[in-house]
Amino acid sequence: MRQVCIIVVAAVLCCGSDVIAAAQEEEEVRASPSFWAVTGVAPDDVLHLRDVPSADSKSLADIPFNARGLKNFGCRRGQLPFDQWARMNEAQRRAANTKWCRVEFRGKQGWVAGRFLKEDPEAAH
Repeated sequence: MRQVCIIVVAAVLCCGSDVIAAAQEEEEVRASPSFWAVTGVAPDDVLHLRDVPSADSKSLADIPFNARGLKNFGCRRGQLPFDQWARMNEAQRRAANTKWCRVEFRGKQGWVAGRFLKEDPEAAH
């Protein structure tokens, strides 16, 4: 019986973070709205629609600070192998963990940082 307990504890320690991450990802998918509105962008600034989920990537379009009705195609967070994560500094780790969402704005699809999006319930009607 003691060996079974040790095996279970070892499995939780080894795989627990993967299970937790999968549960969080599943929750995000379920909670994901059909449409987004831009939030947290200053009136004299824009939200960049990017070609890939990275702040260093090419900007495809400038989305106004008050844009609504951005169609949601799903969100993701960076998922790095541990050895790559271990070589990063704190700023790089934060950037790699940024939530990115694929959206459509005025007929163009691309990626935006999820922290600048909020649910737009009125666009669904």
